Amino acid sequence: MLDSTLNLNLLAAYARFEQSMGWRLGSYAKTVIYRSAKHHVCPTCGGPKRDSTSLCYSCTSLRQQAEALGVAHLMADRVRIANYAIKFDQMYRVMDGYKRNRPESKDYCETLKYVLGDALVVHWSCLTHTSDGVMPSAWATIPSTTTSERYGQPHPLNGLVSPMLNKTIPEVKLLANEQKHRAIAPSTFSLDGSYSDETLRHVLLIDDTWTSGGTAESASIMLKQSGAQRVTIYCLARIIDLDYCSRMIGQSVSDGYKQLTYRNGCPWDYDQCPMRNK
Repeated sequence: MLDSTLNLNLLAAYARFEQSMGWRLGSYAKTVIYRSAKHHVCPTCGGPKRDSTSLCYSCTSLRQQAEALGVAHLMADRVRIANYAIKFDQMYRVMDGYKRNRPESKDYCETLKYVLGDALVVHWSCLTHTSDGVMPSAWATIPSTTTSERYGQPHPLNGLVSPMLNKTIPEVKLLANEQKHRAIAPSTFSLDGSYSDETLRHVLLIDDTWTSGGTAESASIMLKQSGAQRVTIYCLARIIDLDYCSRMIGQSVSDGYKQLTYRNGCPWDYDQCPMRNK
């Protein structure tokens, strides 16, 4: 247990970290939201939806697929995503470029270290508070699938997460068995090894991007089929296609997403987050 002085020192250090993160991302990042006044935001993934539906088209489709397969109860307990990556904007370039061998890739990785550090270090305790008090017992990243040029190689995201979590909780390693699917396909992944019930009590599943959500939810279902009791999905970016949004939902909704900005808040949406009153 930290004494009050150290807590204050930590809060001050975390405040400086978040300030630096704001300087780096604030001019272009758009923080994911889960509710809007006109009910055009999906409460699961933050994506655009019609005001007459409870979830966006992708999340509704995934839920229906999972129900048809009899695995809906094995979907993730919670999904949280850091920022929107609107197609062809700067965050979209960051998410595409960080895992490529380009001159700017190193700088993109530094940007994502800030995003990960905020969720996995600064607000780490908030995740437990928003998970019925069950702290994460292990972490995992989603490996490249069989059609990826990086198949069989360590995923760049894993290299960013490892230094932040390996001293806190163990890693659960996943294997990719098939090509990437947009639909629910738990057979896409399997566990690389065996893990204790305690290790699988609450797995924090980390991915870089969420488009349809099929990949992350398939991995979540596989984890629960393998013994995980709780799975929280955390993604760095929610991909948004504003042209599709405009055509399928409306120009006003598309414009609303375009106008969103960077907000320095708790990535786990914990109302009593100590950083809110720093």
